[in-house]
Formats: sequence, C-alpha cells, structure tokens
Amino acid sequence: GAMGDVRVVPGVLHDGRLDRTTNGRGPVRSRTWAQLRKLDAGSWFGPRFKKERLWRLGDLIRWARRKKTRAGRPLNLIVEIKTSPDSPRRLPAAVVEALAAGGMVDRTIVISFDPRAVRAVKARCPALRAGLLFSNPLPGLTRRMAALGADAIFPKHTLIDRALMTTARRHGWFVGTWTANETAELRRLSSLGVHAAATNYPERAPRPRS
Repeated sequence: GAMGDVRVVPGVLHDGRLDRTTNGRGPVRSRTWAQLRKLDAGSWFGPRFKKERLWRLGDLIRWARRKKTRAGRPLNLIVEIKTSPDSPRRLPAAVVEALAAGGMVDRTIVISFDPRAVRAVKARCPALRAGLLFSNPLPGLTRRMAALGADAIFPKHTLIDRALMTTARRHGWFVGTWTANETAELRRLSSLGVHAAATNYPERAPRPRS
C-alpha cells in the first residue's frame, strides 16, 4: 500500500511546515494552493527528484488507481488526516468526498491521531475503514474503538506484541504501524501478523505472503 498525509485540502504533505521537504518556508497553511503547487518538493530527497511538485489528494487517488503491487494486486491507500486547532472542520468530510469521487473507498484506510477525525470519517461513510494512531499505550482501547466506530489501529511499532494482536484479531481490526526501519523488527511484525508497516527502507521488508 501507499501512505499519504492530508493536512490541507486539497494538498498532500507530511509536515506542518514547508522547510524540510520543499524549497518553501513557513507554515503550510500560510500559502494558497496556487503558491504551494509551484514549490520544489523533490530536491531535498535527491537530484533525480528536482522540481517534483506537491500533490492534491485527487492526484494521489488517480495515481493509486492505476498502480499494482509487486504481487499484481490493486494498490491500497492509507491516508492520514493531520489536524491542528485551526484545521477546517470539513477536512474529514472533504477527504471522504475525494475518496468516494475517485472510487477508492474500498481500497483506503483513513487514520488519524485525532479521535474526532476518525469519528467524523466513520459517521460520513461507514463503509470506509478508519483507524486510530497512537504512540503510547491507550487504556480501554476496545471501549475507545467501539465509541469511534473504528476498525483499524495504528500503534507505534514498539507497542505491538502478541497480546495486542490477539485483541485485534478478536475484534477484527486491521493493524498497521510506523515507522519500522530495522530488518529484524520488520520480520517480527510480519511474524505477528501485522497487516501494514510504514518504513523508510521498503527493500528490507519481508515479501508478502501469497
């Protein structure tokens, strides 16, 4: 699968500021889309990617619809909604609408650290899978998930153990994680049955089971 972070509509960007991954400066929200689309979002990663432009969510959806995995299956998306105190209230609804328009509802999981965003996604489109990101253990996880209507969990990789996976299987949750970079850790997660893992080194990941 592929991952994308949605911070503004209609743009797709990981950080809240432009400085690290573009030639721009300052908060993303200080720019219009017309300004954002002119930025170089590739040079920081390497010369080959010079003048790569930022994508809108619709661009990501159109790209994903054409792609296949190494096993020849349709590519699925994991889209993270990143919120802040001044995020537009319609952000979750706009994400759902874009996925529905692109025919990707059945191939996408929307995730967020913000429980309100997860709840809003599920309320807008119950058929769309949505999950909760967390970096520390969450007491009452089963109760929280039920209250949100969520069907996926995305804990930090160090939180995943056999007990958590047993709970996830019991409730039918999709389990993803982040950011696992060591080969041994990626193998451990695979052996536990984790469905998806974000990594900076995809070549280190075990081959998916056929």
